[in-house]
Amino acid sequence: MFASAEEPLALLVELTPKLAKKRFREEIYKAWNHECGYCGDTATSLDHIVPRFKSGSSNCHNLLPACRRCNSNKGSDDMEEWYLKQDFFCSERMQKIRSWRNRNVVSLFPDDLEYFKPGLTEA
Repeated sequence: MFASAEEPLALLVELTPKLAKKRFREEIYKAWNHECGYCGDTATSLDHIVPRFKSGSSNCHNLLPACRRCNSNKGSDDMEEWYLKQDFFCSERMQKIRSWRNRNVVSLFPDDLEYFKPGLTEA
């Protein structure tokens, strides 16, 4: 969800939930250079890759910048099935979307994992 361990700390400094939401959304747009993840046009909205209607979440791994045309055209369809039928389908974009969807969450406390390795616990 975060690119570095410092990002969640920055969110804690936000004064209001509205500002935190705005920053959350802006970080997603920035990660995609404000381009639609499907066609490459200017993104004007965020699309749920797995629609909320089908139990998709609103975390950043499931949100993709999209132009209004792609977002409304896709609706609640399965992303891969819908995208494969589009004239602007691009296998590189499909792979980028899959990577975005499946990327790992940054551990906030990576050193804490050392404690759980065999032989490193205190007696």
